[in-house]
Amino acid sequence: MASGRPARRTSVWVLPLDSGCGACVQQIFALQSSRYARALAAHGIRFARSPRHADVVLLTGPLAEAAREPLRRVLSAVPEPRALVAVGNCAIDGCVFRGGAHIVDDASEVLDVNVEIAGCPPAPEAILDAIAEAALLLAGASGATSKAGADETDEADETDETGEADKTDETDVSDVSDVSDVSTVTGAARNAADAGTPAGAELGAEDSQEGMR
Repeated sequence: MASGRPARRTSVWVLPLDSGCGACVQQIFALQSSRYARALAAHGIRFARSPRHADVVLLTGPLAEAAREPLRRVLSAVPEPRALVAVGNCAIDGCVFRGGAHIVDDASEVLDVNVEIAGCPPAPEAILDAIAEAALLLAGASGATSKAGADETDEADETDETGEADKTDETDVSDVSDVSDVSTVTGAARNAADAGTPAGAELGAEDSQEGMR
């Protein structure tokens, strides 16, 4: 987890990315119900709608080859430090989809996730515990970031004007692609399933359709 943000806030923003596992997605939906509202509040956990607002990303389902690049773009839009959580056996090693022609085996290693939750599917409580563990990792990373950032403040000030101009240009480009990439992740699995391959990543519906046109 690289540097990029100042010291951590009290809230932890979580972005679920559905890559084709309905069972795990249902458990994440259950976690957002009123039954777990008090536990979520106690941990300062909230759910984000954009990668740019996320601290923790929940990855579910097997990863399809067609979804690798859209997923990479989505994750690149998440500010550092960030934490990736593989939810369920499919997200960890492909589970029953392992060995499929269009499925990435051992996706958790390929994506270098920080926390793994085994299960088919894991319970909402297990997902909550994993998010809390990821938040602790981020708290440690942010503490180190703050210390390093203080030492580099003077040097950063000298190049502030030029750097800010360059950064603004990059942000403008990224903002345009954030939403489409998330929906892109959402469709690749369905396209793979339609082709006779198990669902692998709901990360590519829109991009895949545009490519076919």
